[in-house]
Amino acid sequence: MSSTLDSPLIRYGIGAASATALLFLAFTAAEGATRWFIVLLAVAEFLVTPRILEYAAES
Repeated sequence: MSSTLDSPLIRYGIGAASATALLFLAFTAAEGATRWFIVLLAVAEFLVTPRILEYAAES
């Protein structure tokens, strides 16, 4: 059965969209160490989400 998550474009798009939202939050509403923690979360979101969604598509 084919899934929407089979497409790498969709998987990376979801990760990029949520990372973009986090970066927007970091640079508009946070400052100091909190800002950099949110940026770190955004990078992790961008890198990890596609892999998790790929695993979900396979199972």
